[in-house]
Amino acid sequence: MAKLKFDTLDNEIQQKAIRFRRDNGFSNTEPIRLKSLLLKCNVLTVFRKLSDDFSGMAIKMDQDRFMMVNQEHNLGKQHFTIAHELYHLFVQDNFVSQSCKTGRFDKKNIEEYKADMFAAYLLLPQDGLTLNIPSNELSVRDTIRLETVLKVEQYYSISRRALLQRLKNLDIISNITYDRYKIDVRRSATAYGYQVDLYNPGNAGLVIGDYGVKAHQLFEDEKISESHYLELMRTIGYDPSEQPPENE
Repeated sequence: MAKLKFDTLDNEIQQKAIRFRRDNGFSNTEPIRLKSLLLKCNVLTVFRKLSDDFSGMAIKMDQDRFMMVNQEHNLGKQHFTIAHELYHLFVQDNFVSQSCKTGRFDKKNIEEYKADMFAAYLLLPQDGLTLNIPSNELSVRDTIRLETVLKVEQYYSISRRALLQRLKNLDIISNITYDRYKIDVRRSATAYGYQVDLYNPGNAGLVIGDYGVKAHQLFEDEKISESHYLELMRTIGYDPSEQPPENE
């Protein structure tokens, strides 16, 4: 009964991920440019150094949406966290705020489980996986090659563990293959000629959205003082007093 319950739940989440893709102009095969999507959806997103077990957080107040992502995690993990937080911000009913440890697929926390499943379906659509994995590797369990795994994770800019979890859920691999491919990720990418940026931290201090615009507008409307405006801007690494003069 429990398996049937979660199978039904997973199918519902998959349909919501497909709808979210469609509503935002993406087919069910192509990779998502997440930074562009965050701008389109008006999600103010900041990347900051957080503790290792803290993936990110999301806050929704009326029509305003905010997201924080751990810049210390590798880029693939960050992408999964972003997709996870998009579930909270756009799909979950009556959402206000949540601090998250993403990628655990913990069925004891139903909303976090649904957010993880949504992220997996959003970033790794089944039609896209079918298109990018040779038919002979799809038809026989545990025959998918490492070079195929690398190609797919690079194409969809996703972490190795997230991809392996998705393949396991689709019964393309078992725990044996999962355990074999989850190790030596950077080394395997280098051996096959791929760049390793996806497997390293990044986006340090990055801000996506109109944070600066809103802060400047508050100052222009005299709702905050100049010192408060400068304090707000320094939190995102910008100090006008330290900027070099423009060439005349």
